Amino acid sequence: MDIRALVDLAIDEDPRSPCLWIPSEYWPAFCEAIRQKPNLIGAVIYRNKTIRDGGPWSDITSRQPTNA
Repeated sequence: MDIRALVDLAIDEDPRSPCLWIPSEYWPAFCEAIRQKPNLIGAVIYRNKTIRDGGPWSDITSRQPTNA
């Protein structure tokens, strides 16, 4: 599975969450896959969710990582 598919799965598992954090290692690949660049605060909007860089070695999560 690529990062976009994993983010889609995470969104489907928690549809009420307004935000999602993904690991820094996958951030450039995700932005390229959805053909968007981060806005001024470093987030992208994808499927009506705010997606942010969660920092290195984090999980894809709907809760803000402690290292972000």
